[in-house]
Amino acid sequence: MRKSTIIFIFCFINAIIFAQIPQKNNVLLKDWKRINLENVGNIDLPPNMEIQGGNYKKMMEKGKAEYGISASKVIFQQKDLNKLNQSGFSTYARVFIRTELGSVGDFQKLKTGKITTADLESLDSSYKNEIQQSAITANAKILEWYSAKKTIVNGMNCMTLGYKRQLGENKPVKVTLYLFQNNDRMHILTFEHRISDSKEWEPTFENILKSYRITNIK
Repeated sequence: MRKSTIIFIFCFINAIIFAQIPQKNNVLLKDWKRINLENVGNIDLPPNMEIQGGNYKKMMEKGKAEYGISASKVIFQQKDLNKLNQSGFSTYARVFIRTELGSVGDFQKLKTGKITTADLESLDSSYKNEIQQSAITANAKILEWYSAKKTIVNGMNCMTLGYKRQLGENKPVKVTLYLFQNNDRMHILTFEHRISDSKEWEPTFENILKSYRITNIK
């Protein structure tokens, strides 16, 4: 086979791979549920978590209203918390799934956008200031900060950052954010878990992230 033909085939295959954004859904894991996110795409719910609702959701929304914090669209939490069962309070884990809307061109395009160093520095600075101010209001401490960097999640361009925080005398929590720009909107996944329970939640969160797909591409 001639060299020029090999190069053409290689480029053609790469073009197909990179055009497939996002990647196809993974096979659904045992006992997991695929959740359709309206005007976004889909994400998988693990068997050790539930969608926040019921009495616990009402209690949290009342608290958020008092502190002036807007609720996220969809929240995954450790199982049995909705029923306020004691077992539901034995650990702490959250996945916040939300979308911030803007105007056309406010954000990079999901398929073709380029994330620059300036983008990362701006994101890091704005989030760090906002989170530090929120921590003061909530009587929390930021123990460690993980600066923003770019990555690719399931074929989709993404920015990620994180931090460790401690609320009062509670056990420290690790927080990781993944931000996906999509022209007139930003899709944000936030993972939170108690650091002492990392062995349980980090594998779960890894599989949730692997399942996330944005199909409403702007």
